[in-house]
Amino acid sequence: MELLESSQRSNVWADGDRIVKQVIGDAAAFTREITALRLAEHTGMVPRVLDVDPDTRTVVMERLPSHPFDEDWVVDYARGLARLHQATGPEHAGVLPRQEVPDPEPFLRFARALEVEIGDAETELAFTDTGRFDLLHGDPCPGNDMYTERGARFVDLEGAMLGDGLTELVYLRMGFPTCATVSETPKELREAAEQAYFSERGRAEPLEDACVRWLVQGDALVQRAERDGTDHLARVVDEDWFWYSTTARGRLMFRARVVAGFTETHPAMSALARRLLERMNRIWEPQPIESRRTHVS
Repeated sequence: MELLESSQRSNVWADGDRIVKQVIGDAAAFTREITALRLAEHTGMVPRVLDVDPDTRTVVMERLPSHPFDEDWVVDYARGLARLHQATGPEHAGVLPRQEVPDPEPFLRFARALEVEIGDAETELAFTDTGRFDLLHGDPCPGNDMYTERGARFVDLEGAMLGDGLTELVYLRMGFPTCATVSETPKELREAAEQAYFSERGRAEPLEDACVRWLVQGDALVQRAERDGTDHLARVVDEDWFWYSTTARGRLMFRARVVAGFTETHPAMSALARRLLERMNRIWEPQPIESRRTHVS
């Protein structure tokens, strides 16, 4: 078998037309992935499970073909997400963890620490569970997607959960918030991708609230292994850190810029994001954001 490059959370080998993956240390992640793969098998969006050894946390899967992605890869990506998200419904409640509702308090403390006026934004940060039962990938990042003649496919579902698929569709607006690479999708391509998603699902919905939820999440400033309950928004007030393609402050500034444009749907939050962005631009050095996708294994 050929050992493939993978994250520190797993060992992955290629064996002909099969992939062998061993999840290291995290039994819950292994269970989530196997559950998600089986729930999504009928969609064709994930590799088929061929064999499972729970004792060693090892799964044997079909090896998906992979072609180089095109400039408009985001359209196939969004269409594939829509199909994955539709794999589950209310009847699957409890089979996977529930998507958490963001706590806005650390973000509000962060704004106050930067001496930025909150205004009426708190009323727009009263998040609730949207009541959806979509099958979420949990980490739909560049490198966890593959492209075939039939479109996008997804691997590495260790963070799978049930929740609202819009929070993953807006990865294209928010620069892939849980991912090592941050890239800004050109407006024309992003709109085409969102239209493909909504066409697949048969309805269009506003996306601004899902974007705001990513802005306030401090865990979206660090890689998965560091999402341990630390208040990373409190950290970023006094220190910055580099994560692959840009820094934590660079990520925050990009997300604030996106939310600052939501003047019609979230006027108070948009105004807060603008004030924050002005303040961050004065006291922090701007960080570059990629204008196109770069591959990360």
